[in-house]
Amino acid sequence: MKILFKGFLCRTFQFLLPFLLGLFHFSSFAGEIRGRVTDAQTAEPLAFVHVLIENSRRGTMTDIDGYFSLELEENDSLLTLSYVGYLTKRYKTQPEITFYNISLKSRAVELAEVLVFPGENPAHRIILNAIENRRKNNPEQLNAFSYTSYNKFIGTVDRNYYMDRWQKTGDSVFFRMARNMEQRHLLVMESVTERKFLYPNLDNEKVIANRVSGLQNPLFTMLATELQSFTFYNNYVTLLGSNYLSPLNRAAFNRYFYHLEDTLYQGRDSVFVISYRPRANTNFDGLQGLLYIHTDGWAVQNVIARPLENADGGLSFRIQQKYAKPDGEQWFPVQLNTDIEMTEPVSGASSGFVPIRILGRSYIADIAINPSLSRSDFSVFSVDFDPRANEVPRQHWEVFRSDTLSVIERNTYQFMDSLGMEHNFERILNTVEPLIFGELPMGKVNLVLNDVYRINSYEGHRIGLGLKSNRRFSSRIALGGYYAWGSRDKQTKYGYFGELVLHKANDLRLGGAFSLDVTERGASEFYDRSFSMVNNLLLNYYSNTRDLDRQYKIYLKFRLWKNFIQGELSGATGKTWWNDIYFFRPSDSEIGFSQFRYSEAALKLRFAYGEVLMNTPLRVMHLPSRYPVFNFNVIKGFDNAGRGEYDYLKLESRLSMSYPLPLLGVQNWIFEAGWVNRTDIPWPLLFTASAADRRGWLASPFNFGTMNMNEFMADRYFALFFQHNFRSLLFRTPTWQPEVVLISNLGWGSLRNSNNHIYQGFQSWEKGYFESGLAVNKILPQRWVRNLIFGFSPGVEVLYRYGPYRFNKHSDNITVKLNLIVAF
Repeated sequence: MKILFKGFLCRTFQFLLPFLLGLFHFSSFAGEIRGRVTDAQTAEPLAFVHVLIENSRRGTMTDIDGYFSLELEENDSLLTLSYVGYLTKRYKTQPEITFYNISLKSRAVELAEVLVFPGENPAHRIILNAIENRRKNNPEQLNAFSYTSYNKFIGTVDRNYYMDRWQKTGDSVFFRMARNMEQRHLLVMESVTERKFLYPNLDNEKVIANRVSGLQNPLFTMLATELQSFTFYNNYVTLLGSNYLSPLNRAAFNRYFYHLEDTLYQGRDSVFVISYRPRANTNFDGLQGLLYIHTDGWAVQNVIARPLENADGGLSFRIQQKYAKPDGEQWFPVQLNTDIEMTEPVSGASSGFVPIRILGRSYIADIAINPSLSRSDFSVFSVDFDPRANEVPRQHWEVFRSDTLSVIERNTYQFMDSLGMEHNFERILNTVEPLIFGELPMGKVNLVLNDVYRINSYEGHRIGLGLKSNRRFSSRIALGGYYAWGSRDKQTKYGYFGELVLHKANDLRLGGAFSLDVTERGASEFYDRSFSMVNNLLLNYYSNTRDLDRQYKIYLKFRLWKNFIQGELSGATGKTWWNDIYFFRPSDSEIGFSQFRYSEAALKLRFAYGEVLMNTPLRVMHLPSRYPVFNFNVIKGFDNAGRGEYDYLKLESRLSMSYPLPLLGVQNWIFEAGWVNRTDIPWPLLFTASAADRRGWLASPFNFGTMNMNEFMADRYFALFFQHNFRSLLFRTPTWQPEVVLISNLGWGSLRNSNNHIYQGFQSWEKGYFESGLAVNKILPQRWVRNLIFGFSPGVEVLYRYGPYRFNKHSDNITVKLNLIVAF
């Protein structure tokens, strides 16, 4: 029986073997295959390559990392891969292989613009349809959305750079560095963020997991969220803080050249591949790349963009975005790439600059379209950091990652983490970060750089020392003080303060301060907590006469309504006196005097709609608002409290705005006004016109450049400062990009009781003050700026004074000054 059964099994197996082999054969072809497409020369992954099953309209497209997956049916064995700028390739699949590494060779010659179409450019109809549907397809025009994103950034150096240096110099150090670059990167950074958006401007992104090789400081992670625009549909595309005119902006349609490169098929729909770049002989901040326009809603499915190549080298970058329909209806970004290259600033130079590449990848998941969100779901911080983000266990990262870490990435974490502990990278970065905001950590206190050195036309060189406590001392209490001396006025100044944090989220702080310092006569002080080393050293150089002021002050600082309002409520008492030839006399019968006492209460408000707040473990960072910023002060003086001598009401306001104009540049406006209810009060309580000393050598933006210091006094006034910067739209070469700026300033003020003031040379300006001119910035090539003057780009400003207050001598109305701006 056993022999018969064994023979039966053998015959059955022999009968079924061909059938089983056939099933195996067909299963290899009638199933899913996966693969990755790369550049044949650089091995870089190629995004958005069209992978088509030959003799069918079935296909797919590679994602941003070059990966694809495809369902094969019986008899499907030949693939066609096409990509703009690369040779089309036919590839035969094999039954036993389910993953394919495929490389494409780039074309030697790119398509030129000198194409002549017999009729209308076929790409125009497609682009106009995409522009017409911009609002509908723009995710930031939705009522609401939310998602989770996994982000990875890699910093590395191409090993070929070190190999080339080794071959040229024979130095073995370069060979060892090349070997190191084969084994690990310079930096690996991962983060997971949760974002919520409610139209039109409520936007929160919270970092819930963070990991940086060798570090825990989240500064890099927080700044990485601002690298590129989330969507390509806005009028401008932001890359590394610079704005570029979008090829989907209707105003730019005639400035871009569009070419239909290919038509791809996805089921019943088509995808048009359109290349774009600025037209020849046009001059604007434009992009070049590829747009994949899907006929389903005429939406962007994929986009590749980079600025025009700059022959001067330096910084170049490219972005890639992939869109999908997670809910089957609304197009939404699902993958974002940012590639940044920092190369030799001057092509062909040999300064030893090491080229660095930063590769950023963002994968968006858990997308919810129009979820139920309310204003109460949003905090005041646009970007927030979970205190536990650095403590996420290693094994939990696998849930967020779209793919496992490579061997090189794991090596980087292992090596840099150990190196960071050995050399205390965290302490170094915690020292560098406060420097950006003008402070140098020294244990539990910070050295305030703004108090170490300043220069202005009244004090001369102001030298001193300023210290304030930091978070290592306390996160609830802040103490500080300063001491200073001026080389020109020979005055000693000092002050100290103390603050108690009552509520961190609303930045509610109760404090007190004492100061013995000089204050600019008749100047308005608006609430602003920003810091700029350049402004303090250069732009505030000119100063009207300063009076010595001794003040005791208590204050309450706050932030309200999702950061829309910031402000300070304060009470102060003090004494002001001066040493120049000015005297104040309240009436004709009184002798003029040179001092007074005051007691006042003040409310200073700052309205900044849309300003971005980033909450890091160390500080709250402010990013500029795209909307106008309005300041308003109400100051009430008392003559019956704290030994005050004058009762008065003073109002001050300031409105500043900056906005780009498509193809025209950037406009900046500043409007200032002030009013006080009485005129028989000393000059320091009135208003002095903002002058920049017509005899001076340095330009000071948004001040009257042709006006003498202390020339105009008023008890009510307004001033308007206007600048239109054409950027490099009027003239540009690869190595020289000067900027032409139109300038026009005007003002008006009245002084109703001028007899109260004894001072030679002052006047009121009720007839109106006018000046106009232009500036040419960045007059030197960029490479000279980098190598010679530390990133400060010089320019020339020429202004002309006209109207009722012009001088009789024509040449006295003209000023020519040096203009310095930061060029990096």
